[in-house]
Amino acid sequence: MKKIIDLNNGTFRINFGFSLFVAFFIFCLTPSEIFSREIEVCKEKCNFSSIQSAINSASPGDIIRVRKGLYQEGMISISKPLVLEGSTGVVLDGLKEKHVLDIRSNNVTIRGFSITGSGVSDTSEYAGIHAEKIKFCAIENNTFEDNAYAIYLAEVEDCVVRRNTSSGNAINEVSGGNGIHLWSSKAIRIEGNELKKHRDGIYLEFSSNLKIEENFSHDNIRYGMHFMFSSDNDFRGNRFENNSAGVAVMYSKNILIENNRFEDNWGDSSYGLLLKEISDSILTKNAFVHNTVAIFADGCNRNYFTHNDLKDNGWGVRILGNSESNQFVQNEFKENVFDISTNTKHSTNSFKENYWDSYDGYDLDLDKFGDIPHKPVHFFGYWVVVYPFLMVLYNSPVVNFLQAIEKAFPIVTPIDLEDPKPKMRGHV
Repeated sequence: MKKIIDLNNGTFRINFGFSLFVAFFIFCLTPSEIFSREIEVCKEKCNFSSIQSAINSASPGDIIRVRKGLYQEGMISISKPLVLEGSTGVVLDGLKEKHVLDIRSNNVTIRGFSITGSGVSDTSEYAGIHAEKIKFCAIENNTFEDNAYAIYLAEVEDCVVRRNTSSGNAINEVSGGNGIHLWSSKAIRIEGNELKKHRDGIYLEFSSNLKIEENFSHDNIRYGMHFMFSSDNDFRGNRFENNSAGVAVMYSKNILIENNRFEDNWGDSSYGLLLKEISDSILTKNAFVHNTVAIFADGCNRNYFTHNDLKDNGWGVRILGNSESNQFVQNEFKENVFDISTNTKHSTNSFKENYWDSYDGYDLDLDKFGDIPHKPVHFFGYWVVVYPFLMVLYNSPVVNFLQAIEKAFPIVTPIDLEDPKPKMRGHV
């Protein structure tokens, strides 16, 4: 049997039997399968005063809204898809037991909470929010205080960690945890977070296809960010300030490091950026200011450094002899104690069209590049790398005399590294 419907002078034919089937199918679905419910949790006059009891009663896809108050429930476990949303003034206290929130389901969103009091253990990585073997999570707009780890993701995919703030409780490298910790995870976006007083602000191990953007990591005990065995990742627009060392990128390849700022990372073994066994990566438009060593390269090959600013550092670039075929093109070196240092006399690394404020050559053909090469590795700088204790002689009459001889007779410098076409003027 057919039913004819006229609508806007048009005729539509609908199979009446098929319509009955659709109506019957919808009738058989439960309300939670058609529409998500909103469940309210509060201390008074709500159906639920406990977050865990609300989660246990919720159906997949429900939204749980938690009203202002202190919720001391120990570890809260989430094993179904849902949204957990806190209003202003909601505090979750894990009572120093285990994780404060433990996610064991795909499609979970957590936002708007103040999360405190994870457990501390020598054998377990307890966190404010812990997630393992899940996909499609969102952790955003939360504040973390006094947790060992703030956010710990293990074997997690396709998640976003956005606009969270964390102040850790790390006292030393052994007892402290990390702000955002990823292990064996992929396709994670880490955006706009502030991380401080952890062991490492951000730690990544065996993780790939990450986008790490606009984060501020500062005042951490070890690194602002630490990569280990994590290839094919991008990090852009981040700030790493006043950490024992800014960022360490180790045993990885195909990394894009763009438009980041590394500043005030001081210490005997401190770096703005430490590169260890890194290859086939691009480092561009980064600023390195007030670091003991701006860039330290150990065992790095075929990387491209361009349009970076290195200013007022102890060393601009320290590149060891086991690093080969790296290119430094159109970078700017200003007011560093030593622009370049190395521990080898022969190098396959190339420097071209960089600006050096120590260059005192000339440009007779007015092409804005120097007419004679610049040798950025100085006599004393070379020997300080080989024998660090010689640094006590810096600015002594003997060293000043040797530097004067070097300017008059550049052949005394035992390094063949040079910039054949130095830029005459840096950007303003």
